[in-house]
Amino acid sequence: MEYLLIILKWAVKVIDKIWPIAFATFIGAWIAFQLQKHHEKKKKEAAQLAAGRKAQFTIATQLNSLKNIKKQYLDPRRDDPNRALTLTPFSVHAHFPQLDLVALDYMLEGDGAQLLNELMVSEHLFITLIGALEQRNERHELMQRRISNLGPEKALDEATIQILKDMTDSLYGLADDTIASLTNGFKKLRAYLESNFPKAKALDIKFKY
Repeated sequence: MEYLLIILKWAVKVIDKIWPIAFATFIGAWIAFQLQKHHEKKKKEAAQLAAGRKAQFTIATQLNSLKNIKKQYLDPRRDDPNRALTLTPFSVHAHFPQLDLVALDYMLEGDGAQLLNELMVSEHLFITLIGALEQRNERHELMQRRISNLGPEKALDEATIQILKDMTDSLYGLADDTIASLTNGFKKLRAYLESNFPKAKALDIKFKY
């Protein structure tokens, strides 16, 4: 029994010496872990916010380009009853940025999934519009060549005029729908970013026209 008491006293002394060191080591490791965790969280949030702002810039670029096309090319002939013929080709040679869906995949969590889908639909409308514009350009240029070779009476047959009319009317409708969709998407994305990143400021771009 005496032997056990001696061992017990010795153990208590050892624990008294080791405990503060062990506790301090544990606390230090825990604090370091929490700091690293906090750093990684902030880094992740910064990357997500940057991706959101980049998406805003992408939408704004598409929207600004489309509004320029509308103002300079579409609006002057909007009320012209012969716009199918008088709306001359307007080529777009610029390279437009597109949404980085990989960087925006964090939006699939929570209330951002529906918004991300809406942004994808808006961008698809924009791409479709640019394609429709180029297709109409080709059709109009073909008509001009036919007029040059055959004369207006033979070149401007009913089928040719109807095809151009359908393409032109579709172009106007698609342009209006795309502008509305992109504008709505930009506003919703701004609200989403400010809601999910309260301390950060999302882009707020004002268009003059």
